[in-house]
Amino acid sequence: MMNKRYFLLLIIFSFVTNINIHAQVDESYFDYMDLFDLQMVSSPEISPDGNTIIYERVQYDVMTDGRFVNLWTISFSGENHRPLTSGKTGYGSVIWSPSGDRIAYTSSKEGSNQIFIRWMDSGVSASITNLTGSPGNLSWSPDGSMLLFSKFVPGSSSVVRPDMPSAPEGAEWEESAQVIDKVRYRNDGGGYVEDGFRHIFVISAEGGAPRQLTSGDHNYGSPSWTPNGNIIYTADLSDDADIDPNNEQIYEMNIESGEATQITDKRGPHSSPSVSPDGRLIAYTGYEDQFLGYQLTELYIMNRDGSNLRKISEDVEQDISSITWANDSNSIFFRYDEEGNSKVGNIKLNGDFVQIAQNLGGASTGRPYGGGSYSVADNGRFAYSEVSSTRPSELAVGHFPTRMANHKITNLNEQLFKAKKVGNVEEFWVESSVDDFRTQGWIITPPDFDPDKKYPMILEIHGGPHTNYGPRFSPELQFMASRGYVVVYTNPRGSTSYGTDFAAYINHNYPSEDYNDLMDATDYVIDQGYIDEDNLFITGGSGGGVLTAWSIGMTDRFSAAVVAKPVINWYSFVLTADGIPFFSKYWFTEKPWDDPEQYLERSPISLVGNVSTPTMLLTGQQDYRTPMSETEQYYSALKLLGVDATMVRIAGSGHSIYAKPSNLFRKVGYITGWFDRYKD
Repeated sequence: MMNKRYFLLLIIFSFVTNINIHAQVDESYFDYMDLFDLQMVSSPEISPDGNTIIYERVQYDVMTDGRFVNLWTISFSGENHRPLTSGKTGYGSVIWSPSGDRIAYTSSKEGSNQIFIRWMDSGVSASITNLTGSPGNLSWSPDGSMLLFSKFVPGSSSVVRPDMPSAPEGAEWEESAQVIDKVRYRNDGGGYVEDGFRHIFVISAEGGAPRQLTSGDHNYGSPSWTPNGNIIYTADLSDDADIDPNNEQIYEMNIESGEATQITDKRGPHSSPSVSPDGRLIAYTGYEDQFLGYQLTELYIMNRDGSNLRKISEDVEQDISSITWANDSNSIFFRYDEEGNSKVGNIKLNGDFVQIAQNLGGASTGRPYGGGSYSVADNGRFAYSEVSSTRPSELAVGHFPTRMANHKITNLNEQLFKAKKVGNVEEFWVESSVDDFRTQGWIITPPDFDPDKKYPMILEIHGGPHTNYGPRFSPELQFMASRGYVVVYTNPRGSTSYGTDFAAYINHNYPSEDYNDLMDATDYVIDQGYIDEDNLFITGGSGGGVLTAWSIGMTDRFSAAVVAKPVINWYSFVLTADGIPFFSKYWFTEKPWDDPEQYLERSPISLVGNVSTPTMLLTGQQDYRTPMSETEQYYSALKLLGVDATMVRIAGSGHSIYAKPSNLFRKVGYITGWFDRYKD
C-alpha cells in the first residue's frame, strides 16, 4: 500500500512529461518530504547584557507549500529554551532595546507586515503601527524612546495618460495598458516596479503616528541612530541615480530640525554606515569604483565629519560585510567568506584582525551558498547561526576577547537525522591545468556509498558568478545524492573567498578558464576510481547555467546536461534583465551596439553549433534576473540543430526556484529524471 508521505509527494508534483521525476529512493535516505520536518536557525539576536538570545526558527508547511517563521528564546548557557511565538505566519527583524527590557520585531500575523513591541518582563506584545507598506531596517533610539524604520512610499507617474472614451455600461473592454517610464522597471521576485521610493520614518516606541523624515524622488537606505540622537543613512540624490548605480553617499540628519549634512563626496558605493558608540567615528563598507564586475569590498573609517578617511582592511583579502562596532569603539566585528567558509572576524582600528567564528550558514533549502548572521552583546558575548556539510543551521555562541571555545546550544534536527541518512561530503583541491591557481571543491557521495562500485556523477556549478559554494548543508544537492549520484561542486575562478586575483580573473573575461577549472575538478574526481566515465552529467543555475551551456559547447564528454535559468546571449541579456543599469556598465567595456563582438564572444550561443549533448532547459516563468527569453533562444537553437532538447518552465517561480518546496522538488526531479534517461 502506498505510504502517506509518498502520496503527498505525488500530489505536489504535476506530471506533464514522460520524464520520471519522482523515482523512489530508500526510505532511510534524506528525501523530498523530509524537508517539511527540518527546523533551521536564522538571524540570532543577543541581548545587550549577553544573557538571552532570540532567534528565528524556520520551517516549511506541506499544506501551503510555503515558509513560516517563529521566534524562540534561549539563554546564553543553552537553558530556558522556549517559544515566543507560534503559528504559520511570519516573524522577523528582531532588535533589542538598548536597556534590554523590550524587543521590536515585524510580523504579518494581523494581516500586513507591522512593527510589534514585546515587553520582556510581562511577555505582552502589541503592534504599534498600521502601515500600508512593509517596514524594514528597524533601529532603536539610544534612549529607547523611538524606533527608526524605512518603507516604500508610493508615488505617481509622470507618464501621459491617453484621452479615450469610457466603456459603455455592460461592455467588456480589455484592461488598461501598463505604461512604463523607469530604467529599472521590474525586479526578480518583486515583479513590475510600482511608482515610488523608499523613505525613512521615526515612530514612538509606544506607538502613534509615524513621522516621515526624508522626501523627494530618491531612495534612502541603511538608516541607523547616532549616539547623540541624530540619524545616519545613505542616498544618491543625483539626477541620474536610476541609470548610474553604486554612487550612494552618507548623510547625517538632525531629526528635530530635519537638516541633513552630506558627509562623503567621492564616488561610492558607501554602504552600511555605522557610528561608533563613543560618537567619534563612522565605519562603512565600499570600494573605489573601477566599474568592474568584481571589486573587493573594503572596510573604511573616518571622523564624524568625513575627515581623515582611511581603509583599515588592507590585510583582509576577502569581502567585508555585516559590520558591528565593539562596545568600546576600539574594534569592529565583520562577516567574511574564506575558502568557501563563512566567518566572523574582529578588526582593530589599526587593521589587526582575528577570526572569532566560522561555519556560518543560513536557513537555506537550496544550494550550498554562503549565508548566516551573527549578533554581539555589549560584553563581547556573541551568537551566530552555524551549519555543517551534513546538518542545517543551528545556534552557536562564543565570547570575545576571552576566546572561550565556541559551541552549539541547539540541536533541532537530532531525531530526524537519527532516522535519515545523508551523503558524506569530502573536500578536495586540484591544481589548474592552465596556470598557478588551485580550485577547491567538494564531493557528496550517496548514502551507503561503496568505493568499490561505479557511480554516475553530476557536476553542479554555482551561479553568481561572484559568490561561493562551501561545506554547507544543501537539501537540493543531498536529494540528488539520495538518487544514487555522486555530486561534485566547486569554486572555479570568479568565485569569491580566495582573494581579489582569483575573483577578478573573469572581469571582462567570463566565461574563460573557469571552464578549465571545472574540467580539472571532473578529472580529479574520476581519478578517485568510483566514477562511471560513461555516465557524466552537468548542470548549474544562473551563472552555473552560463557555464553549463558553455561547457557543452566546448566538450561532448557529458551524457546529458540541464541548463538552468541561464544567460545565453549577453547582448539580449543586458537589455532585458532586471539590472539594466548595472550589467553593461560593469561586466562589459562598451554598450552592446558599440561592440557587439565583445558580447558574442562570451555568449554560449556562439558555441551552440558545437553542441550534441542532450539538453534540458529549466527556468522560472517569472524569472526577471535571467529572463525566459534567454532559455527560449537556446532551446530554439538546439531544436534547429536537431539536438534532443526539452524546455521546462517552472510555474510560480522567479530566479529563486527553491523558494517553494514543490518547485525545489520539481527542479531536482526534472534534473535527475533527465539524467536517468541518458544513463547507460
